[in-house]
Amino acid sequence: MNRLVLLLVTSLVTVPLAASGSAPSEARRTPAPQGKLVFVATTGLEDLGTLSSALRHARSAKESGHLSDVVWLTYGRAVVALDPTVKAVPEEVRQAAQAAKAASVRLVACGTALQKFGIDPKKLQPQAEVVDNGVAELARLVAEGYQLIRY
Repeated sequence: MNRLVLLLVTSLVTVPLAASGSAPSEARRTPAPQGKLVFVATTGLEDLGTLSSALRHARSAKESGHLSDVVWLTYGRAVVALDPTVKAVPEEVRQAAQAAKAASVRLVACGTALQKFGIDPKKLQPQAEVVDNGVAELARLVAEGYQLIRY
């Protein structure tokens, strides 16, 4: 009886290990991109580290190959991150925005916030898609199945 139990335990451990070791490339294959994320940035100059992190994380998520779409949506005070005339925005944040855009992250800015802060939508750096209302756009994205990450 002990021999049977030992044989059973050995097979339960070695068979899965052998199966996983036989085809490592298939086990690590990235599935077809299908998820969708929206990174929502609402903080302003008071927390530049958070703005920078949101942009870097959006870029990393897009570059992972797991997602079909990644959006960085900004409304409220965070729109200043895309305003090239605001001297208080450090180069690190500007570079993170450029890198996210280069990685095909869709940058979306709230038109209401741009108007409130006197920012010309045509001068955004990097260029971003401008929507009338950031919260309405967020609601639309969530209705389309996007998962939300808030910064």
